[in-house]
Amino acid sequence: MKNQNWVLTKRNLAILLAIALSITAFFGWRLGHETEAQPPEEIVDYLFWQAKDLSDFKLVGANSKTLGLNDLKGKWSFIFFGYTHCPDVCPLTLGVLRQEFTLLENNPAAFQEIQGIFISVDPKRDTPELLKEYVSYFSDKFTGVTGDTAQLDALSRQMSALYTVHPKEPEKTGDSYLVSHNSTIFLVDPRGRLYGRFPPPQTPQEIAEAFIKIRTFYNERLIKRWVFF
Repeated sequence: MKNQNWVLTKRNLAILLAIALSITAFFGWRLGHETEAQPPEEIVDYLFWQAKDLSDFKLVGANSKTLGLNDLKGKWSFIFFGYTHCPDVCPLTLGVLRQEFTLLENNPAAFQEIQGIFISVDPKRDTPELLKEYVSYFSDKFTGVTGDTAQLDALSRQMSALYTVHPKEPEKTGDSYLVSHNSTIFLVDPRGRLYGRFPPPQTPQEIAEAFIKIRTFYNERLIKRWVFF
């Protein structure tokens, strides 16, 4: 009986030791990869210190088609907040994105993974149909969407994309007013997380080159993350 208890004890110790070693190896692996996988210096300024999970949202495009968080997953999304009556920043920024997308055509794998999202913060004037026509001037990879204030804020506040609709000036006639908005291009990764941003001033070459390096770093980190298994 004594020998049997001793055998059982040794067996239990062996099981506990195996579990402890597995836990130690797992956390050591996780810690090692978290500390080792630092972004290269040339892209660190474009990335957020930690990717931010986004909550679901609902915006509306042409033909009553909606855009939500699931529509961002599986793609690299370049998101810009603005409005079609914007006199300068919006057409300039969308033009930069158009040229950047053109440059990325030289990298077919990356080009297939990107999409542009133009979010109008002026739903009073920017109908989904108008937005579709507007973004089509820049690229067929762009989608134009908008929503009411609550719908817009559900996403813009998560991304710290501030905007203000100014009251119409008394001396002006018609439906004329300005909207102040963030001029940053936000980058959402294929997991639907806020991953990086390109603050102004931006150039097509700069964004294209930075994105290729960001994508490479992201994919390498993803591979290393699972190599243990």
